Amino acid sequence: MESERMLAYVMFIVVPIFAMIVYISLSGQFAAECKTEASGTSLSIIGSLGKCASLCWSKHNFGQDTYSDDCFIVTVYTKNAITRSEMENFFGSTAKVYFDSLDSNSTSKIKVRYNSTGKEISLIFFEKI
Repeated sequence: MESERMLAYVMFIVVPIFAMIVYISLSGQFAAECKTEASGTSLSIIGSLGKCASLCWSKHNFGQDTYSDDCFIVTVYTKNAITRSEMENFFGSTAKVYFDSLDSNSTSKIKVRYNSTGKEISLIFFEKI
């Protein structure tokens, strides 16, 4: 009888602690944010733009919104050139790229835009700095 009580007390302590550990580990995996400044390798820049595109898509109810919106403007410093085909291969059908390439060793601004008429996320070259 005493051992059953001890087991119950242990369960009341262990189960909530285990639940908190699982919650914290899962919430860290799904927390995503769009960084408005991206630099580094072409893969890390494309990955950052991909996060921004995904956040914009989910913000607009996965293509169900009826209005267009400029979600983010991302300042990108590229060390090596990045072509449109590299980006489109990475994004797949998630986003469309509306510029040819980003030059190496340059700083540019890219607009991440939700387009309601095409039900798509557009990456648009905004300006070269």
